[in-house]
Amino acid sequence: MSLRPKTLRGRLTLWYTGVLTSLLALLGAASFILLAHGLQNTVDDSLNSLAHAIADSVGQPPSRVPDIEDSLQSLLGPELAERFFQLLDPFGRLDPRLAPPKRSQLPLSAAARSNAVRGRPTFETIALPAGSNRAFRLLTMPVMRNGATANIVQVAMSLETVEGARSSFAFILLGLSPVILAVGALGGWFLARHALAPVDAIVEAARKIEAEQLSQRIPTFSKDAELSRLTAVLNDMLERIEASFAAVRRFSADAAHELRTPLTILKGEIEVALGSSLSFESARQALQSCLEEVDRLNSLVEDLLLMARIESNALSLALRPVNLAQITEDVAPALMELASRAGNICKINAPASLWVNGSESLLFRLVFNLGENAIKYTPADGLIEVSLRQCAGAAVWEVKDTGPGITSQAQEHLFERFYRGDPAREGGGTGLGLAVVRSIVQLHHGRVEVSSAVGVGSCFRVVLPLVPAPDAPDREN
Repeated sequence: MSLRPKTLRGRLTLWYTGVLTSLLALLGAASFILLAHGLQNTVDDSLNSLAHAIADSVGQPPSRVPDIEDSLQSLLGPELAERFFQLLDPFGRLDPRLAPPKRSQLPLSAAARSNAVRGRPTFETIALPAGSNRAFRLLTMPVMRNGATANIVQVAMSLETVEGARSSFAFILLGLSPVILAVGALGGWFLARHALAPVDAIVEAARKIEAEQLSQRIPTFSKDAELSRLTAVLNDMLERIEASFAAVRRFSADAAHELRTPLTILKGEIEVALGSSLSFESARQALQSCLEEVDRLNSLVEDLLLMARIESNALSLALRPVNLAQITEDVAPALMELASRAGNICKINAPASLWVNGSESLLFRLVFNLGENAIKYTPADGLIEVSLRQCAGAAVWEVKDTGPGITSQAQEHLFERFYRGDPAREGGGTGLGLAVVRSIVQLHHGRVEVSSAVGVGSCFRVVLPLVPAPDAPDREN
């Protein structure tokens, strides 16, 4: 069973308490070590001062030192009673000038004696009496005379007071730590709760927003930069979702409207054919009309399916080098036939070869849609020009017409699905041709532009990135 809290507030409190515990343990350990080191230094300094006082006393002529212990007692006062001291000769034997020690004799280790001979003091921690639990700090210091060791002074001091101070400090530290941790954990809980209160408010506000209320926005509950940024991001997301929902609703309504028109015509034609006795020619005309509406429905459904697959990234394409000049030549007969039926002239101009990475079928549909759109909205005796050229490392397809032109307001929405805001651009199509063009261009990492002047004509320009020509010959060779 996992002990990890399930809420962010609980995890923050746990992390805060864990960090506080680590810092408290580190601070306590450092304080304890520094205290012990400071107390030991104090003891060592005290022993060093006493040893120097004894050394100064024994350094005077014997006639002037009748009783060293009495001199030290008058010099140091009652503090001497808390310390052990003894005076030794260079060989480690008791100096006869001092009475035999009233307490346990201080030990002289081989290392301390060796250091004394070399003129160096030695600090040691010993037990007195030997084998007992009473710890003492022992200083063995040589008394130098004429460059040689004349005596060895040993001074010892009980560490009972030091150990008592360390024990008291550890007891206080261990006793207060749980209280500090409890207060810290409680404070961390309230701090986390206060810090996350705006998040709870944001959650509640977001929960109240439903599909039919996407125009609502989350208010800013905190002045903190992080939470304000979170609120701004969520509001931006809601704005995009609202725009997407609106686009889907508009698309559904437009698609239903576009589908209803040919279906209504089909139903009417069939009802007329069934409700009256038609001659063979009349029946043939009725069926021909129905076939045209079926073709229109089929074209509409194909366009919708293609756009849906492109926009959902469900269209799997094996992009390969494609010769745009060859595609331009392939589309020329169909466009010329359409232009001829409309009483217009269509001119095709393409260089030898320009290569891009793409889908041949989709690029064919792209230029055909642009050409068909230009022919559809150009009055009789007009001119449609389809040209291909290279410019700044890119292939540029241009489709120009001498039609009525497009207003600047209409140009902003020209590539939207089912858009027919400009009466000059109304026709019998599905309203998806230019939207399909834009989707195909985006799929090929290019861009599409339009420039137009009312009463002069329009020019649609598609720019696609060029790639090197492949080594293998293309199908036109």
